[in-house]
Amino acid sequence: MSEKPDKEQQLIALAEALQMEMIINQALIDVLVEKGILTHDEIMAKTREIKIKQGIVLSSEASNKASN
Repeated sequence: MSEKPDKEQQLIALAEALQMEMIINQALIDVLVEKGILTHDEIMAKTREIKIKQGIVLSSEASNKASN
């Protein structure tokens, strides 16, 4: 019978999966920009659009708004 991973192991696995997702996303962005398919500004604009549609506010953005 296999043991269920403990909370620490699950947290480490999640952090590693998120880190890999960030690496893949950055590689895709870099290739698209290098090939002239998209600009960095277009990617950032689309990111903002999606965040607004999904109602996502990151903690860093919330603290920036509070300090203004």
